[in-house]
Amino acid sequence: MKTIRIFTIASLLAAVSLTSCLKDSDGNSNSGLTPAEKEYCATIVKGNYTGSLIYAAKNIQNVNDVTDTLDISWSVNTDSTLTIHRFPSRLLAENISDEALKNAIAEAPDQDINCRIGFITKNPIQWLINPAAPCFNIQFDGAEHKFYVGFYVNSTNSFGRYTSNDKMVEMQIIEGAIFMDNNETGYLTTATPFAFVAEKK
Repeated sequence: MKTIRIFTIASLLAAVSLTSCLKDSDGNSNSGLTPAEKEYCATIVKGNYTGSLIYAAKNIQNVNDVTDTLDISWSVNTDSTLTIHRFPSRLLAENISDEALKNAIAEAPDQDINCRIGFITKNPIQWLINPAAPCFNIQFDGAEHKFYVGFYVNSTNSFGRYTSNDKMVEMQIIEGAIFMDNNETGYLTTATPFAFVAEKK
């Protein structure tokens, strides 16, 4: 399924609008919102969303068709918490180099991803997203191990924004590493961005 409103992975990765909004004309940070301003931002964006998850996908019949979409929901719960519901495990496994591990994570149940968020600008409303790492208990190499899928944190490439003129919420998180029993591995071949788009009802 292709989303009608194309919000490409490439444009998200650039995150130009976010990083530019984090600097004022003198190059100084303007991200220090007051508690009242953070409460205002949370009041605007708080709620339940159903929208599109956009991810990199190869179409062998059309090399210019490089993304695909599926339906997903998330909730902005407070001024510091966000939950992505039932994130597809198969997408987290897509760029894992070890075939057995890739298949095991792909076949695991989908998981909620709990995120800490922090509002950084009021106009437009923008926030950083720090996802907690989903955990998978997997039999691997003759023993059971805990595998964690780590995401970028404290990064301007992991962010959300709300545009009031069209009432759209747009977000991105980036899968960045695979950990086995708390040790980082080399099983993830490339950092993988995931974009989210929904209209504020």
